[in-house]
Amino acid sequence: MRHKRIYVRVPLSGEAILSNSSNPTVKARTIDISQGGVAVSDFSEEVPTGEYQIEILTEAGQRIQIFAKLVRVIDSIAGFQTLEIDQKSQEIIKNLIFEYQKSIDFIKQLDECNLHKVLDEGGKEIEITFER
Repeated sequence: MRHKRIYVRVPLSGEAILSNSSNPTVKARTIDISQGGVAVSDFSEEVPTGEYQIEILTEAGQRIQIFAKLVRVIDSIAGFQTLEIDQKSQEIIKNLIFEYQKSIDFIKQLDECNLHKVLDEGGKEIEITFER
């Protein structure tokens, strides 16, 4: 069974600094981000289970700060679930998602998921059209 995600994931290249009381500075690279979390790889050292302050510097020079907990490590990819996020960082992620949703990569992703309908927050079906 395939896990269904609540949030749209957006590919994101950038540097991430993970820190908490036991690991003050773990460097990593971002893979993707969503309103619900972030995935990173290429850690400078092991990332034990726990909660982390994560600071991301995107290739476009945007700074995103989240407080998140490590929820999984598979192969060399760590997935974090967002626990807290400031308004500015939330707006940056919303804009990244908005731009990604206009891309052909997003349309391909929808095709791969074989989506037949999309629902709004109230559960009402909405029509989606794409310009190519």
